[in-house]
Amino acid sequence: MYRKILDKLQVLTIDFEKFLNKVFSQQYNPFYYHGAVPNLFMWTLFITGLLLFAYFQPTLDSAYISVNYISTKIPFGQIVRGLHRYAADAMVIAVLIHAIRVFFTDRYRKYRWIAWYSGVALLLCMFVIGVTGYVLVWDERSYMIVLMMTDALNQIPFIGQTLAKLFVNGEVITHYTMAMSFFIHVGISFFLLYLIWLHYVRISRPVTDVPLGLGMLLFSLIMIPAALIPVVSGKPAVLTETPHEFPIDWFYLWIFPLFSGMPALIVWTGLFVAVAILLLVPYLIVDIPKSPAAVSLDNCVGCTLCAKDCPYEAIYMVPRTDHPKYKQLAIVIDSRCAECGLCVGACAFKAIDLPQKHSKEIIAKIGDVLKEPITV
Repeated sequence: MYRKILDKLQVLTIDFEKFLNKVFSQQYNPFYYHGAVPNLFMWTLFITGLLLFAYFQPTLDSAYISVNYISTKIPFGQIVRGLHRYAADAMVIAVLIHAIRVFFTDRYRKYRWIAWYSGVALLLCMFVIGVTGYVLVWDERSYMIVLMMTDALNQIPFIGQTLAKLFVNGEVITHYTMAMSFFIHVGISFFLLYLIWLHYVRISRPVTDVPLGLGMLLFSLIMIPAALIPVVSGKPAVLTETPHEFPIDWFYLWIFPLFSGMPALIVWTGLFVAVAILLLVPYLIVDIPKSPAAVSLDNCVGCTLCAKDCPYEAIYMVPRTDHPKYKQLAIVIDSRCAECGLCVGACAFKAIDLPQKHSKEIIAKIGDVLKEPITV
């Protein structure tokens, strides 16, 4: 049952990619760089964040003033701030598209669990970074976020009060609160670099960058609104005046309307269940039999092409002593094999095959793809 649903999703995904080929050409099809597009926006965030860091002062008295100074006094400061904001929103969209495509193409199970788990961690870290980023502006919305988050954390059994004190960095809101938000915002941002390395660790040749033309197009999608729709702060936060509403960025602040509409404990429970389901996804599907590639001892000549072409480091070569002519033999690591068939296409000696898919079938599909017209 699951296989039929997955096959239909894969067909829809491929059909959509073919449509994008007609619009962008195969060379610049953004779906072929669905893992690299988030990187483009992430590096934009890093660079613009460093520029903002040069002028930002993380105290209750100076945060709002320094942000306003960046926006009004520094040359191109308003655009840099806009790029930082819009790149953050664009990164969420790109990550969600990446995750959906990975799910639709069934690339999250078996040995890929590390990439899936690190992806979930990256997604959670993004939201924490986004929330603390809004706190750093220290306008009325920032103040309301701190109040609502502190109250919501207090509702968590056993550890809630401790988490709330850590978030506020004390019993009441002080300069240390801003320092903590700044530390979380910057510290977790650099922690993303480790998570991204972990995300790629099982891929031998990961696609981490988009072509220049596609990169310029995507960058323009955030540059244009950054120039035409400036990001502005609300009224400065006043600790003696509690705001009752604030504008929502639905990419990062979606959890706060939930806090205002239902008990915080229910929201935290729902969030915990959602994360738990995401972590269990690679193990929930059991009706797909495993069929790793298999090497034929009689046909393998030790040419190493299959090992070089495997993008997941699932094939390696070992010395061979049972044949007078051929010195190496390909070995498949079953737990890493993605059953993608690239090794079958790479082998010119019919020495490797997928047991449940005959090599002729795979080569025929490769031939069909090669016959399709390429528009550049």
